[in-house]
Amino acid sequence: MQIMEKKNQICLLFVAIMLLKGTCMYAQRVFIDSVYYTLDTTAMTAQIAVQSKTTAVGDIVINDTVTYEGANYAVTGMANAAFSGCNQLTSIVLPQTLRNLGREAFLECTNLTSCIIPDSTITEIPFEAFLKAGLIEFRVPEGVTYIEQRSFEQMPNLQRVHLANSVKSLTSWSFYILPALQDPIYNDSLFVLMPDSYQGAYTIPAGIQVIYKSAFYGCTQITSLTIPEGVKRIEHYGLMFSLNAVIKTLHLPASLEYVTPGAIFGGSLRKISVAEGNTHYTTWNNMLMTINMDTVICCPAAINGAFTLPESVVHIAADAFSVSAVDLTMTKVRSIGEYAFEANSLGKYDSNRHYVIPETVEEIGDEAFLRSYAMEQVTIPSSLKQMGEQVFADSPKLKKAVINSPMIGKGQFRICNNLEIIEIGDSLREIGAYAFHKCPALWYIRMPKANAHFRAIDGVLYSADTTALALYPCKHDGEEFVLPEEVNTLRSSSLRAVNLRKLVLPKGLSQIENELFGGYYLGNDVSAVIDTIVAPMMSVPATQGNPFNLLNQAQTVLLVPCDSLAEIYRANSIWNGFNIQVDSTLLELPEKEPEVETQPDEHSVQFTWPAVDGASYYTLIIWANEERTEKICTLTFNSMGQLVEIDFSKHAPVRRAMNTAGTFSFRYNGLDENTHYWYTMGAYDAQDTELFQTSGSFATAGAGTPTGVEEGPSDQGLSDQGLRTKVVINGQIYLMREGRMYDVRGRMIGDW
Repeated sequence: MQIMEKKNQICLLFVAIMLLKGTCMYAQRVFIDSVYYTLDTTAMTAQIAVQSKTTAVGDIVINDTVTYEGANYAVTGMANAAFSGCNQLTSIVLPQTLRNLGREAFLECTNLTSCIIPDSTITEIPFEAFLKAGLIEFRVPEGVTYIEQRSFEQMPNLQRVHLANSVKSLTSWSFYILPALQDPIYNDSLFVLMPDSYQGAYTIPAGIQVIYKSAFYGCTQITSLTIPEGVKRIEHYGLMFSLNAVIKTLHLPASLEYVTPGAIFGGSLRKISVAEGNTHYTTWNNMLMTINMDTVICCPAAINGAFTLPESVVHIAADAFSVSAVDLTMTKVRSIGEYAFEANSLGKYDSNRHYVIPETVEEIGDEAFLRSYAMEQVTIPSSLKQMGEQVFADSPKLKKAVINSPMIGKGQFRICNNLEIIEIGDSLREIGAYAFHKCPALWYIRMPKANAHFRAIDGVLYSADTTALALYPCKHDGEEFVLPEEVNTLRSSSLRAVNLRKLVLPKGLSQIENELFGGYYLGNDVSAVIDTIVAPMMSVPATQGNPFNLLNQAQTVLLVPCDSLAEIYRANSIWNGFNIQVDSTLLELPEKEPEVETQPDEHSVQFTWPAVDGASYYTLIIWANEERTEKICTLTFNSMGQLVEIDFSKHAPVRRAMNTAGTFSFRYNGLDENTHYWYTMGAYDAQDTELFQTSGSFATAGAGTPTGVEEGPSDQGLSDQGLRTKVVINGQIYLMREGRMYDVRGRMIGDW
C-alpha cells in the first residue's frame, strides 16, 4: 500500500512539473507585419525571432509594440542571428523598447545600408553583430558602453561611424577591415580607429584621453602625428603603424601616464621624444624608457647599431625591440618580455654571431627571440627561473644552442631549420613539449656532465639512469638506432621526425608515451619514417594515447619473437597497423644448456629449472634406465610452469609454482629408494621448435655407486674451477664436481 501511495505521489509530482514546465514554455512564434516574433504570454513581451530570408526584404520598421489576437506585446529583445543572411533587407529601424541586440544579428546582410537604433535602448553591440553587412554609415546609440569583437568587421561600404560618448571599452578588433572608411572613429575620450587610407599629417582631437587598441594599425601614409596634452594612455598596438609606414618621429605629451608594452611601432620610426614635465617616461638614445630608466618600453625600428644598455635597466618590455636592427648588450637585465626581440638583429655585429644572454636574466617571455634572423649561436643562462614558449622559434640561421638553464620551454626551437647541435648544462630538469618541433638538421646533443634528470650518450639524450629515452636527434648519424638495454620507457616526442632504416628496441621496454614520433603543433608536423622496428620484448609494452601518431605503420615492419606474441600485437588496436612479422631469431636462447637442479630424497625428487624466453611449454621425462628406453613418466608444463598434461604409470606428481627468481620447481613422488633414475628436460615454442634440451640423472637416498663407475684420479689441472674428479661410466669419461656430473666439454649431465 505504501509503495502504491509513493508511486502516486511521484506521478502527481511529474504532472505538476510538466504543468509548470508548460506554463514556462510560453514561446509562440508568430508572423506580424513581415516580421517573425516569439511571444512571452506571461510577461507580455515579444522577441524578434530568426527571420525567413524570403520575407525579411526591403525597408522594415519595427514598432515598440505588436498586437496579436487582441493583446499588445512590448518588443524588448532580438534572437541571436535574427536577420543573419537576409541579404534582401535594405534598411531597418529598431524600437525604443529594445533592450538587447542578438549576436550575429545582421551578419552578412550585404544589402543593408541603414540600421537605426534609438538612444537609451541597448548597452552592448554583441559579437559579429554587423560582420560583412552593407552599412554605409552607422550611429552607435547613446547608452552603449561596450562593443564586442568583430562587431564591425569586413564591411566593404562603411564610410563613417558616429561613436556614442557612452562607449567606454572595445576589443582590439571591434572595428576591423573597413576599406571604405573615410573619417576617424572617436568620441569625447576614446580615439578608436584611423582610416588606413589617411595621408599626411594628423592631429588627434583635443579631449582624447585614450588612444585605443590598434587605433592606427595599418596606417602607412601618415607623415606626422600630433598627440595633444590630455592623452593619458596608449593601448596595445595603439600606435602600431605597420612595417612600411613612413612616419619617422613621435612626440609624447607630458600628460601621458601609461604606454602599454607593444603600443608603438613603425618601420621608419627613428625617434621618440617625451615632453618636459612628464613624470612617467623619458628617452635614452631615442628609445622610450620609464622615468627611472629601469625598463625599456620601445626602441624605434629604424635605429640601428650596437648599444650597451645602462646598468639601471632591469626589464625589457614586450615588443620593445621587435623588428629592431639594434645589436644589444644587456648587463643587469632580469626579465625579457614576450616578442621583445622578435625579428631582431642580435648577433649581427658579432664576428661569430654568438649572442650570450647575461646571467642576470631570470625570466624570458613567450616568443621573446622569435625569428632572430642574425644569430647563429645562443647561450642561455643558468639564472633562468621562468621560460616562455617558442622563445627562439623560427630563427633561420641558428646552428647551435648552449642551454645552461634548468628548463627548455615549449616549442622553444620550433622550425629552427639549421639548428644542428644542442649543448646542455648540468642544471637541466625539464624539456617542454615540442621543444625541437621541425628541427630537421638537429643531429647531436652534448651534455658534458650528467645531472639528476638527464644524461647524453653518443649524442642522444636519456634520463639520468638511462631508463628512459628523452630525445633522439632526428638527423643523428646512421640509419640504425639500437636502444640501450637499460631503457624501459620511450618518452613523448623522443623520436620525433626520425628517418631510420631500423629501430631496435630493448628487451626490457615496458612503457611508450603518447606521441612518441611527434604530434601536430601550430600546423602539420613532419612524419617519421622507419622501415623496420625490432621488438624483442616478450610482452607488449604499455602505451599512452596514440604513441605512433605521424608514423605510417603500414609501411613499417614490426618484428616480434614468436607467433603467440604476433597474435597479441595484431589484436591490439594501437599496434595492429604495423606490418607484423615473426623473427624467431629474436628469442634469446641460452648460450649453453640451462642447468636443471635435482633434489632427491628417499621416495621423491624436486626438479628446478629456469624459465626460457619464448617457451610455450616444457616437457620432463623420467626414465628408469640409462639407455632411456623404460619411461616412468612424461610431464608437460605450460609457459608459466603449470602442469597441464601427465602420462605416467603408477606415480603421482606434486605441483609447485614459479619462484621469484624466474625459475620453476616441481616435485615428483612415488620413487623407489636406493634407486638411480635418469631424466630429459626440453623447452619448445608455439611451433614446437626445440629451444633447448638437457638431460641428467639422480639417485634417491641410500643408493650406491652405479654399475660400471670407476673412480679415476683427481684432475689437478682444473684447480681454477674447484676440485674435480674424473670418473668412467660405461667407457665414457665424466668430471665430478660438488655433487654434479659434467661431460668432457663442460656440459652438466646431472647430479651425482
